[in-house]
Amino acid sequence: MEIPESGQLVMESAAGPQTDATQKALRISESRYRRLFEAAQDGILLLNAHTAQIEDVNPYLVNMLGYSHGEFLGKKLWEVGPFADKAQSKEMFMA
Repeated sequence: MEIPESGQLVMESAAGPQTDATQKALRISESRYRRLFEAAQDGILLLNAHTAQIEDVNPYLVNMLGYSHGEFLGKKLWEVGPFADKAQSKEMFMA
């Protein structure tokens, strides 16, 4: 990686530099998925695959389980109400 004389750092990935069009497409894609996550009529948790900690939860699941958004964040999946009981979790998701 080279730092130009201007002192500005130019980031490049293995695929090459990101163009403005690529960055715009990424922002649009992120916005679409965020809207889908927020508007879904299904409970969605985003978990850290390494720690099993909840990183985000959509409003539907917040309303369904009665926890605040903040009460979910940072907890392990099995520390949250119905997920602590495997049989109950299975029953809830099969409904």
